[in-house]
Amino acid sequence: MTQPTHSPNPQPPRNLPTSWPIDLGYAAWKARAIRAALLSLLVVVAFVVGRCSISRDHGATPADASASTASPTDDIRYWTCSMHPQIKLPKFGQCPICFMDLIPIRAGAGAGDLPEIALSSHARVLAKVETSEVRRRELTYDVRMVGKVAVDETRITYISSYVPGRIDRLFVDYTGILVRKGDHLAEIYSPELLVAQREYLLAAAAADSAAARGPQDRISLETARSVLEAARRKLELWGIPRDEIERLGRERRPSDHMRIDSPVEGWVIERQGYRGMYVETGTRLFTVADLGRIWVMLDAYELDVPFLRYGQLVEFQTESHPGHNFTGQVAYIDPVLNEMTRSVKVRLIVPNEGLRLRPGMFVRARLRVSLGEGGQVVSDALAGRWLCPMHPNVTSDKPGACDECGMDLVSADSLGYLARGGKVKNVLAVPSTAVLLTGRRAVVYVESIRGSEHVYEGRVVELGPRAGDWYVVLDGLKEGERVVTRGALQIDSAVQIQARPSMMQPAESSDATAAMKPGESAAETQPAARVSLAKPGAAYHAQVRAALTAYLNLTAALAGDQLDAAKAAGAALHEASTKARPTDLTGDAAERFASAMKSLADGTHGSGSWTIDAARSTLPKLTAALDDYLRTFGHDRTTPMQYAFCPMALNNKGAYWYQAQPEIRNPYFGAAMPRCGEIKARIGPDGREAK
Repeated sequence: MTQPTHSPNPQPPRNLPTSWPIDLGYAAWKARAIRAALLSLLVVVAFVVGRCSISRDHGATPADASASTASPTDDIRYWTCSMHPQIKLPKFGQCPICFMDLIPIRAGAGAGDLPEIALSSHARVLAKVETSEVRRRELTYDVRMVGKVAVDETRITYISSYVPGRIDRLFVDYTGILVRKGDHLAEIYSPELLVAQREYLLAAAAADSAAARGPQDRISLETARSVLEAARRKLELWGIPRDEIERLGRERRPSDHMRIDSPVEGWVIERQGYRGMYVETGTRLFTVADLGRIWVMLDAYELDVPFLRYGQLVEFQTESHPGHNFTGQVAYIDPVLNEMTRSVKVRLIVPNEGLRLRPGMFVRARLRVSLGEGGQVVSDALAGRWLCPMHPNVTSDKPGACDECGMDLVSADSLGYLARGGKVKNVLAVPSTAVLLTGRRAVVYVESIRGSEHVYEGRVVELGPRAGDWYVVLDGLKEGERVVTRGALQIDSAVQIQARPSMMQPAESSDATAAMKPGESAAETQPAARVSLAKPGAAYHAQVRAALTAYLNLTAALAGDQLDAAKAAGAALHEASTKARPTDLTGDAAERFASAMKSLADGTHGSGSWTIDAARSTLPKLTAALDDYLRTFGHDRTTPMQYAFCPMALNNKGAYWYQAQPEIRNPYFGAAMPRCGEIKARIGPDGREAK
């Protein structure tokens, strides 16, 4: 039989047996319904009692239970929301965000103010908490860079014309060709060259004539040979090949063309000379580059610069040789940061056997840096050795000179290398999963055992660079401590629910809390008391009346999300404060009056271009100026000015405003949270707080 147990006025069932009296059947059905309702109520009570017992067995104490059992003599510092711990109000009420009942935070809570929480063994299993020991390790920091292959500038040769003339023949008439030392490049017709050759031939004939006269004319022979050597040297300096000079001396027949040969081996990467072109002395004809050794120009990010050292070995790969690792040495680190890309140029010197690396190729590089204590760069291979500042491939066990350039070698220690061992210990590291990053702070939870409970203390640590799955610890942890590597977020959430300092809600500084009154947050601290100079009925009140009205219209418009009305009120406030004069005031009082009006006028300058956010961000400055005026000079309104505060305004920094009515109308949030905040004071006409 169906029983309408949810009906507030149950009706008798329709299918009662005809032999029952209707009164008796209805009474029996009603008795059964009452018994069922009582049974359901007993089940609910038993479930609640069981949950409370389980919570006590597992060491968890609800926040509301602690509030109800706390001694009434405990000093309540403030009331907060378990879901939004940034809310701190001086009296009991509801959270302006989620409307949950606030919970008290007591000054005598002791351990309740510490960023720690205790969990039983069963609670640790439910939270899946895992820990790891903090100890010293050998860590490697990876520096990732990208760049391109470039020509080694020290191996670029410009081939120019030594004499003016006309290019009549080109042996190399396109770029990219490989030339070896002595290969023919071009022939140039030059009249000046013809004159120089005739001078050489005349000197050769004079020398032969002097030699034919025998040793009797020794002076003439030496003079003739000296002139011949000078003429020959002139031809060499003009770049005439040695075999051409020998042919000229042998055949005694000058040539009006000079052949240009390559002085080096390499690839012609540029060609500026063309057949039939007239050139002057020094005109560049070819650019030859030796690609047997190349540069790799890399871009290192700004945060990786502290780990770069001269002479480090860098591995890189190219698209043309997948899977093959090339190696080069750091030969140069740019001392200037590129402000556009926030990177630093790093140059590698790389041997290029078989021309596998070609200028312009894109490369991806990886530098593995061994770290020591405090994140220092260590290298057992280079520490204690001597390197050449120009050629990092030249190293030595003792001081000396570079074999390639002759420069003095410098010690690797002066370049920032340290050897592991001795004074340089392994780095103190913590797993990356143990760190809760908030942007400006890094928080870890440290485990300690107290009796049968595991206590987790939140601790702010100073971290160095991240090396793989580890963070370098600079301060805040000691070797041997255990940190939570899994379940840290659950622990931090539990701490936040209890309104204690946590990852997202740090503890207040001692300086700020020392100046606070009980039940007050740092953002709610009241302004200092001022000496009232108010004169009821004075003429200056009429000067400010329009400014007060415009300010109240501004806060009302912002509370109603009315931008146009806010702009109009801002313009009216600017005009009224500009026109206000300190009538009946003299001396210091007149100066303070003028200063307050100037602050209001400056704050509303350009109000016609306000956005709703700009108007709200300007309101605290206007309120501060008005507050200084009201507490000093009072007003002539018939009702007190309501001084209100919202702890969530301006990204939880808190902000004040004045309004006319006693009911909160929040100008910082408008319709989103119109009732967030409370009245802090009521300023009467005499400038004093009304009771």
